[in-house]
Order: sequence, then structure tokens, then C-alpha cells
Amino acid sequence: MMVLEPLVAQEEVQIELEIDPGSRSSRLRQTYWEGTHFRARVRVHVPGCGEDTLVGHAKDFAGLLRASEPLIQPGELIVGTCLATPYNEDALDLGYYNRHYPPGHATILRLGLPGIRAEATRRLGTEDDPDRKEFLLAVQIAYDAACRYVEEYALHAEAMAASETDPARVRDLERISSVCHELASGPPSSFHAALQLFQFTRVFGGHGCAGRFDQWMNPFYRRDVRSGRITRQEAQELLECLFIKMNEFGSVRENDPVTAEWSPYAGVSNDDLRNIALAGQTPQGQDACNELTYMCLGASAKLMLPEPKLNVRFFPGSPERLVRECCRVLAQGANVLALFNDEVVIPALSRLGIPLEDVRDYCNDGCSELIVGGKGTISFRVHDALPPLREAVLQAEDHPPATFDELMADYKARLTAYMPEGNGEDAAITFPYFAASIEDCLEKASPTGARYSIWGSILAEVGNAADGLAAIRTLIYEDQSLTWGELGSALKADYAGYESLRQRLLNRMPKYGNDEDGVDEIAKEIAEYFCDGIHARARNPIGRGSKVAAGLMCFGIQQKSNLPASPDGRRQGDPCANSFSPAVGMDRSGPTAVLKSVSKVDLSKASHGSVLDIALYSSLVRGREGMGRFVDLVRSFLTMPCAATLQINVVDRDTLLRARAHPDLPEFRTLIVRVWGFSAVFVDLPPALQDHVLARTHHAL
Repeated sequence: MMVLEPLVAQEEVQIELEIDPGSRSSRLRQTYWEGTHFRARVRVHVPGCGEDTLVGHAKDFAGLLRASEPLIQPGELIVGTCLATPYNEDALDLGYYNRHYPPGHATILRLGLPGIRAEATRRLGTEDDPDRKEFLLAVQIAYDAACRYVEEYALHAEAMAASETDPARVRDLERISSVCHELASGPPSSFHAALQLFQFTRVFGGHGCAGRFDQWMNPFYRRDVRSGRITRQEAQELLECLFIKMNEFGSVRENDPVTAEWSPYAGVSNDDLRNIALAGQTPQGQDACNELTYMCLGASAKLMLPEPKLNVRFFPGSPERLVRECCRVLAQGANVLALFNDEVVIPALSRLGIPLEDVRDYCNDGCSELIVGGKGTISFRVHDALPPLREAVLQAEDHPPATFDELMADYKARLTAYMPEGNGEDAAITFPYFAASIEDCLEKASPTGARYSIWGSILAEVGNAADGLAAIRTLIYEDQSLTWGELGSALKADYAGYESLRQRLLNRMPKYGNDEDGVDEIAKEIAEYFCDGIHARARNPIGRGSKVAAGLMCFGIQQKSNLPASPDGRRQGDPCANSFSPAVGMDRSGPTAVLKSVSKVDLSKASHGSVLDIALYSSLVRGREGMGRFVDLVRSFLTMPCAATLQINVVDRDTLLRARAHPDLPEFRTLIVRVWGFSAVFVDLPPALQDHVLARTHHAL
């Protein structure tokens, strides 16, 4: 059981939640809202080399950087935005890199762009193996192009400074130029330079999840503050400048001048995967929370933008202050936070045979799946729990199971189709810039050299399946008030003509998420059977190598709207349970009951992650008493323990409805909601996703 330590390391100063309307951050946020950064996303002709090789990918990357002109907007201190979009998209191949897993930012910050280029050049001089030589040559080409691109920004800032009439802006531009010159010739030596290098890596395509940002940025921050090179306020401003820039990549918007089917920045369902992991513990098991952790929380609260998502880790040594500040930020309406519980995650990842030091260094991917950042790759498939249940019901019309246990055995047997045999292959990263950053790839001079390749098998809609099975047990086996034929006919008719039955299933049957042991035990049996089966078949090696992991989550309505009717009363097109949460609208006994239901499942078996979503009325978490109840709820999640991840929406349904009716009102530009593994401005979501958010139960405390 987790017991949080009292704060001893960080000064007890509350995070500033409100933005100064006259600040640089406020002005830059307004510039972002106006969409002027889209000027960089222009169509250009980029001659592709036509080589489907690592060297060819590096050459195409270099060509794209040459074709992309620098853009520095008024007031910016952190620069770099979208690369150009090629007319000849089919001729350009940058190689494969999945932005679901973070680049090796720690390696890039430690060596710098020229340092990685120099290491590749040095190794080329002594390497005989043709495959390794090709990898090293590709890295050399890619990082040489990156250095030249950064130098172009330095020269552009110099030219802007020469024509600038405002002395303060001249100093800004000279500072930008100095930082970019430094990065083009060596590793970063300052907090500003480290943030800028991080941004350039994002520009080059690493604009998905970032990893443990406060861990590898904190040494730069501490050194600068202690030496007097920068003040805390100046560092906070730089951080906010970066966070604003992180919103520039992603889904194409209506005012985007380019209809970019091809783009390294194309988003899916507004999900742009920009996650930052904060706090938690060091590889040695010590508290990793630092001043930069709180600065990131403050930047998110003040800016009220959907990016980046902040994923805050907790373990028994985490300071009490961290819980309180996360709750204050969420109560503000900054619904970009997710809370990760190391008491669940550490044993979960350890099941894969990953050493403890690396497990403690975990982060999440672009959504909520678990990964060791900078040391591995990730890929996954989401499987639906409902179709096998429907198949079992329809078969039971002709061959009814004699007992409920027999039905459960049949259903679980059908789930085995989702359990792959073996542990998969080592994944290849063929985008040379990112391959070189992942630990062990450069050392091995191989695109498949990543220490860990995690292949996830995820089960969705467990809440719906558990509810349906509980209803079958009650109505068919216990009450004997429903026949298999009647249920099968209702499902095939999508409940048309069976509305009374549907209402009975929805409103009079036990539902997972209400602390009812009967249905909760069914959810437990499904989830643990699935996870145990994945691990039994995977044969994961101890230490490095390819791993197969089990996850319990989903992505809301994405590809779910066509799932046919299910025996919990859900019709085709109705939303499914989000993540490992109760079915939508079925958690009717309050958030504590939800936590109790979920805690009955051993979610340390979910080695790929497990996610719980809860929505709270914003009016009920304000004030001393409301905040106290909110903190108690979060502490309950951590100490039970419950799922690996808790995602909280703090918003009022009436506010959402007003925003949908009046999407152009300025007050709704900062109305951020958590959708599933990502957050978004509510009015920017497509109607189907808005409906999905609105359908969830909003709890009182």
C-alpha cells in the first residue's frame, strides 16, 4: 500500500495558476490561436533520391530540411516549426519511426547533434560490416543535415536582429542566434539551449511523446539557476514558450493552407501523442520529483492549451505536495494531466523480464501504454471483448450452455484468439535521425538494436462484456425470465422491438463500477484470464529483447461505432466503455465505488498498461472542502492501489453544452477535455467525440 511522504525537498510555494495578460506567454498563446505558424507549412518540390535504404532515407531527410525555410515569429524565444510539405510526397521516404515511443532525448542532449555525427564518422573509419557501415553513413548524413538546418536558424535570427528596431527584441534574436550557433557546433550548455534542442528534435519528426522531460532537463535548469545565468522566472518563461510551440504540430485545421494528406505532423482523431512524463522515481528508487516538475504543472495551468499532456508518476516516496498541486491544476480545468501509479506499473513491467532499474525509468507512449523511454520501441493491437461474447450468445440459441460457468469457459476460450504465440521480433527504426538516438542502436550500428521491443495485445470493452455476462447470469440462469432465443433475436434486431428488454438490461441489472461483487468478479475474471494468457504464451526473455505485453484500455469510439449490439443493452453505434472504465453512464454510485470495483482486479498483470477514466463536476472540487475531497479521491486511487493510470476530467456538462452551441466564443478556447489517452479543446473535436465526452457520468464528491 502506498503511503505518501511529507514534503521535505521542495519549498512549499503554491503553483501560479493564472496567466499574466501582459506577459510574453499570453501574447505567444494568442499568436498560436491565430494560426500564423501555418505559414511554414508550404508546398515545395523536394527531389527524392529514390533509394529505399537507410542511406536513401537519410538523403530524403536532408533534402526535406534543405527545402524548409526558417520561421521566427514575433516574441518567440524557442523557435522551429513545421517543415515544408512536399508536392511529390510519394517520392520522399524518411524511413520508419513511430511517434508512439519517445526519441532518445537524453542521448541527443548529452552528445548534441555534432557529437552523434562525430561518433558515426569515427565508427565508419573502422567498421567493415556493410550493414553497419550503411547505418553509420545514414546517421552521419542525417545529423549533418540537422546541424546545417540549425545553423540556418542561427543565421536567420542574426539577419532579423540586424533589421530590428526594438532593442529588447534585438537582444532576444541575438540570444536565439547564439543558442542555435551553439547547437550547430556542440551539445547544449544551458537550459535555453537544451529546450531549443528538444524543440528541433520535435521539428525533425519527434513530435509525439517525449519521455521523462523533468529528469533530463533538470540538470541544465539547476546549473543555470545556481550560477546566476538565469532566474527561475526567466526559466519559467522559456518553458512556457516551449509548451506553446508544442501545440503547433498535429492535426490539420480548417485554416491550414495546405491540405496535407502527407505530413510528418498528421494527427489521428485530434490525438497528437504529445506526452511528457514527470516525477516518479529514479532508476535507483529515489524520489525524482524536482522543481522543474512543478514548473511544468504551472505552465500547463497558466496556458490552458491541450498540449503537452502531463503524465505525473507517483510512488511511496512522492511528496504530498505533488498530489495537492496536481489536484489544483486539474480543478483549474487543465484536463491534460494523467496520474500514473508506480505501485501498479513497476510490478506490471517487471513481468516482461525488464530489469528493475530500467522499469523504474519507465514512461508512457503517445497514449497510456508503458515503455522504457529512449531504450525501446512499442507497437500494439486493440482487440474487442464484445464480438466473442455476441458469438457465444448466438451459438447458445442452438447449443445453450448448461451452466453459467460453462458459458464463461466458452467465452474465455474465444478470447484466446487474441493471444499471440511467442515474443515477436525486434522492431526496426529506419528513420536514421531517430534510430541513432535510441539506446543501443548507435552502439550496435543497427536499426533493430533497441534494447526492448514491446508488442502489446490490448483488450477493450471489458466493462461492457462484464455487464452483459452479469445480465445473462441473472436473467437466464438465476431468474430464468429470459431465453437464449429472445436475447439472440434482440441482438440481431439491434433491440428494435425489444425496447423494454433493453431498458431492463441498462437499468435493472448489476453494473461494473458500482462496487457490486458479482459483476466486478466477472470483470476480474475476464481481465486476469486475458493477461495471464498473453504472458503464458509470450515466453518473454529476461533482460533485453522483444516482449509481448497485455493491456486493458481502448480508444473510445475510434473504430467502435460499428460494433453490433451487445447483451448489456448497448445498441450498434452506442459508445463503448472507455479504457478499463465502467460502461458509459453505468457508474452510478460515485467515484469511490468505481475505484473499489477496479481495485478488485490485479492490474499488475496488465504489463502494457491499464487506464481508468473519471469525470467530476468542476463546481464540486472548488473551495477548501471540495479540494480536500478531491485530494482524498486521488490518494485513494494511489493507495488501494487501483489501475496503472487515472485520467480525470473536471468540467461541468452544462459548460460543454454551451460550448457546443457557441464554439466561437473566446471563453471556450481554453475548454480542455480528456478524451482517452489525449486531451483536446472541446470545440475542436468532431461531433462524435464531443458526444462521447458528454455521455460519460459526471460524479459528485
